[in-house]
Amino acid sequence: MGREYFSIPEAAARLGLSRIAVFKRVKKGQLEALRFGRNWAVPAAALEKAAAPEKAAVQPKTILPQPRKAAPITAPAAKTSPSPAPDSEMDSMGWD
Repeated sequence: MGREYFSIPEAAARLGLSRIAVFKRVKKGQLEALRFGRNWAVPAAALEKAAAPEKAAVQPKTILPQPRKAAPITAPAAKTSPSPAPDSEMDSMGWD
């Protein structure tokens, strides 16, 4: 008779993943698991279901890079210096 539940490290070994990857799947809801205090238990049925799609994986398509379009060349903007404030504005600001 097989086991009904596996720990996160045991599930990781069975799936061929790191335990962090398995934990992330559990947290995202992609892998069913039960929590007992600080520990997690992954049902054997959930491991079988998670392993099945990986075995029947389809080869990824090759995507060719698209040529880049050249950005238009523009002249840099001229820098302008701020004009000094008139004396009347300086007086109203409390400057001595």
